[in-house]
Amino acid sequence: MYEDKKTQQNLYAFKPQLEKMSKLGIALIAFLLGVIGFGMYALYTQIADGHIVTGMRDNVVWGLYIVNFIFFIGISYAGALISGILHLLRVPWRTPIIRMAEMITVISTMIGPAYILLCIGRLDRLPNLLLFGRIQSPIIWDVIAITTYLSGSIIFLYLAMIRDLAILRDNPVKNAKWRNPVYRFLAVRYKDTTKQKEILNISTDLLSIVIIPLAILVHSVLAWIFGMTLRPGWHSTIFAPYFVIAAVYSGTGVLIMVMWVFRKIYHLESQITKIHFNYLGIIMIILGSMYGYFTFSEYLTSWYGSIKWDMEVLYRLFSPDEYWHLFVFAVFIGVLLPIIIVTVPKFRNINSIAFAACIAVLALWVKRYLIIIPTLESPLLPVHDLRPEYVHYTITWVEWALTFAGIALFILLFYLFSKFIPIIPIVSSGEEKDYSRLRKIVFEKQMKKVIKTNKKSDFAAKGIIILLLLSSAFMTKAQEQSKIQPVLKLDYFHVDSVSSLAATLRVKVDGRFSPLPGMEISFKFIQGKTETRIGTFLTNEKGSVSVGIPEEILATGGDQGIFSYEASFSGNNTYDKANAGISLRPMRMEMSFFQKDGQKMVNLKAYELKPDKQWGPVENLEVSFYVPRTFSLFKVGQATITNGLTSMEFPTSIPGNRLGYLRLLAKVEDNEIYGSVEAGGTINWGKPLPAEKIIKRGLGDTNAPLWMVYTLIVLLSLVWFHYLYVIFNVFKIRYLGK
Repeated sequence: MYEDKKTQQNLYAFKPQLEKMSKLGIALIAFLLGVIGFGMYALYTQIADGHIVTGMRDNVVWGLYIVNFIFFIGISYAGALISGILHLLRVPWRTPIIRMAEMITVISTMIGPAYILLCIGRLDRLPNLLLFGRIQSPIIWDVIAITTYLSGSIIFLYLAMIRDLAILRDNPVKNAKWRNPVYRFLAVRYKDTTKQKEILNISTDLLSIVIIPLAILVHSVLAWIFGMTLRPGWHSTIFAPYFVIAAVYSGTGVLIMVMWVFRKIYHLESQITKIHFNYLGIIMIILGSMYGYFTFSEYLTSWYGSIKWDMEVLYRLFSPDEYWHLFVFAVFIGVLLPIIIVTVPKFRNINSIAFAACIAVLALWVKRYLIIIPTLESPLLPVHDLRPEYVHYTITWVEWALTFAGIALFILLFYLFSKFIPIIPIVSSGEEKDYSRLRKIVFEKQMKKVIKTNKKSDFAAKGIIILLLLSSAFMTKAQEQSKIQPVLKLDYFHVDSVSSLAATLRVKVDGRFSPLPGMEISFKFIQGKTETRIGTFLTNEKGSVSVGIPEEILATGGDQGIFSYEASFSGNNTYDKANAGISLRPMRMEMSFFQKDGQKMVNLKAYELKPDKQWGPVENLEVSFYVPRTFSLFKVGQATITNGLTSMEFPTSIPGNRLGYLRLLAKVEDNEIYGSVEAGGTINWGKPLPAEKIIKRGLGDTNAPLWMVYTLIVLLSLVWFHYLYVIFNVFKIRYLGK
């Protein structure tokens, strides 16, 4: 194979690294093997004693193993996307880093699925997954997708190494001569002829095109396994793009870390320059900004929706006693710190960018932990009679040992691979550029567009902040000198023959009313100059409190049929006193149903307490009719009560339940004389709903839609067709080498 001057220089620089192993390298290998050996001992302990040695229980069925699986699979996708995109775009600075990205892809994809096996209690049943697995199951989708992705990644890495393998074949290594036959076999008689070069380039470009959407698809399938499960914190339509962005973000950070390490080990300062760290740093902060946006959107939607079970997960994440510190690190520090380091010129250098990458990678690992554990610790049904360790997850030494064993194996395979093939391609592709010139372009043009510093604007911003702080201090001092005046509202309700009082205590802050929870509200009944104490109660989180009116008060007849009530708040060191009163005449309504001339009618009777303590008919009162729906009341009619009676045609066109039952409510709302009065009734005159077809789809279900199954089969068939075509081209290159 022809060797130009640049290739010879690279071969001269890298060949000693392949032939010799330093003492530090031997010590590193020994240390990593020790960590892996300790992990094997932990695995033996887990197999011998069972999963009881881990923190996983019936409630929290997943733990650190699944966190590691998602993390390793995520960074593998980033390597594929980065290497594929840089190759297709012919980015001039890609050459020194593209092989590292490809190696991250292959090694991570091999290690990640191993953690799935650690979650299986019966490894002897693992062959059943292949023998009896059904294509309708999302788990099988994941197995097939990861297998397909790993196969394509290995082929892609191999195609990129053929030229270097041919050079090493023509220049045999002195030590470890067993490698020379391996080089000859893997080089497939490549001699860099015009036809061989054309076939190799076409195959590499084709596989780059295939590997990019495949990486997105595979990680989307992994996200769908969570999104298709009806659990709070998982069931979300945003999970697929969220997982992809987070994966590429963490993978970019791992690539920067790998670059920094090998730059130090092999003294690659001339090949891996600051320009590579700058460009990848910019890519990292762009991905970090997108990841931060997706995170904000996910939690904002769940929080604003206030669904009970979603809020249970959020309470755990926001609680200082549980996951608040991890949440702040994963969501805020892991996003903001890398952006600050890369965008501020004073902080931006090779070491600081590598440090920012470490923070991003660690934050993304913690985020995977927060996706898995708090959700599983929030069961949809109450859990009773269980020890705390069965409800809350605690990592054991076995899980930590196997986690560090996986990390050690990743480092070991990476290091051994760099001793078999140069970590940077040595064959000159003719695309190398003058990095000093590129560096000048970056600093003078590109970086100035991304990062602009203006001392005047900084000074103005500091001045504004100081003024805001001073003004807020004065406002705070002024507020401390006088108590805040709260607003107390008192309402009367009569619902289904039960009378009650409801008080709401609020305070106006920044133009908005906020509830005051945990405050004492006293209720009393006033009759002339006599006051009867009803009781004192605490407001709830909405600042409200409700109390039933005792029968002995209602039996008094009031003051000529008028009942007066008062609610009072005695105040405290922060809030002033507040009072509210209400006077009303008791009223009752009765609802009945009847049919007349084929029409279905609703009859409503209304009575009020007269001054003589007798109940008499109500005159000229508007009443509204409602049907309760899922989130609100649906108004179906309105009528006027005359001589204590009114009627309305029943709304038979409104859907009821499966048997046609629905509830109808008659309401008098916020009336000055009677307050709020309500009566209701239930009858099967509604429109029956059709029988509901229950479709169970979850993590392990096997009844996925056939169109989805067929789509998956077609897509994977197309991918494997391209794989076979590339493999055929490899044999064709070997044949042309004769």
